[in-house]
Amino acid sequence: MKNKSVDHIHCTACHLRGFLDKHDADKALGRAQAKRDRLAAKRGTGRGIRRESRYFRCSQGLFHLTATPRKDVSQ
Repeated sequence: MKNKSVDHIHCTACHLRGFLDKHDADKALGRAQAKRDRLAAKRGTGRGIRRESRYFRCSQGLFHLTATPRKDVSQ
């Protein structure tokens, strides 16, 4: 079976999985959302499942996935 994961590196500043460009971050976001959707369908509900909704760029220039809405970040 072929590994379909998106290439990533460890970010030393954020201690998160980092993606080098927007294309990889967007692809990883789509894969993560699909994974959460499959899990919700299997369980019959999406309650309590953390679902990544966007990506952001950190101070190191890497992109990271997050479930935090943009409006909560600015406060």
